[in-house]
Amino acid sequence: MEQTELDCLLNKYKAGKCSEEEIMLLFMVLDRIAATTATAGLSATSQLAVQKAVFAHVHTVPVTKWHYIRRWMAAAIILPACIGGYWWQQHSHRSKAPAITWIKLSTGAQEIRHVQLPDGTLAWLNAASTLEYPQQFNGSERLVKVNGQVFFDVHQNREQPFTVQSGELRVNVLGTAFLIRNVAGQPTRVAVASGKVQVTHNKKILGTLLPADQLTYTNKRTTISKTDTTAISSWTKGELIINNATLQQVLWELETFYGVQFHSKFNLEQGHLNVSFSNGMSLQNKLDIIATISIAPKVHFREKGKGIFEVYQ
Repeated sequence: MEQTELDCLLNKYKAGKCSEEEIMLLFMVLDRIAATTATAGLSATSQLAVQKAVFAHVHTVPVTKWHYIRRWMAAAIILPACIGGYWWQQHSHRSKAPAITWIKLSTGAQEIRHVQLPDGTLAWLNAASTLEYPQQFNGSERLVKVNGQVFFDVHQNREQPFTVQSGELRVNVLGTAFLIRNVAGQPTRVAVASGKVQVTHNKKILGTLLPADQLTYTNKRTTISKTDTTAISSWTKGELIINNATLQQVLWELETFYGVQFHSKFNLEQGHLNVSFSNGMSLQNKLDIIATISIAPKVHFREKGKGIFEVYQ
């Protein structure tokens, strides 16, 4: 029976104008509607649950034949909604968001890599670094993951903030140029060349940084200080500039870039060095320069094994 014919028959019944044959036909149609639970792709248990849902909405005490028909008419109206609601409840949790395709870039020793992200943001990976980003930025934020040292020049989009996850820290930006450095065994560092960023740890704000600000995070302690904006991205242009740094900070940069290790029997967190190295210089040339300019402490280097150097006074 077509929907229009069923509507006509129901309206005729409401007006009290149905013949005995039409009433019997109405019974048959309503019985078929009730049977749709068996064709809705539901199990026997689910069908029973639907039937209970239907009869919870209609009168269950048929006083006369007319009450019985009214009961089925109510069921005919309620049943499709109950089936649809129950089906959605049982199956909606199975719907999953489309899988995100992540792209992973890595660099080796003495390698610097430049890449443009899908949103137009530019990123420079220093040696021994990893950057992960989605093939497309489709969510409410542009999330990327960093291990090592990466400099970003972020394309501005206020509707979709740019977020960097690096170890325990998150850096939230709109449009800016900044550096993030997260190397195992070393303090995590965030430095801003332009714009404004906010650094958080477990949703707790550690600091809001402006140009020339840098945040250092180590052993649950946060330090904010000033830095040279030129030095922040100098290595992306082929030159490493470090100003007012301890001997340890300079050697950390060399360890990461060359994939070597420095060992010492004294505290390397001393000195105030200003150095400028071309990326093309050999490690030995750089060590010779450090040995020459170091004063307090005055240091020397000797190789103890492949990639392992001893620092001594």
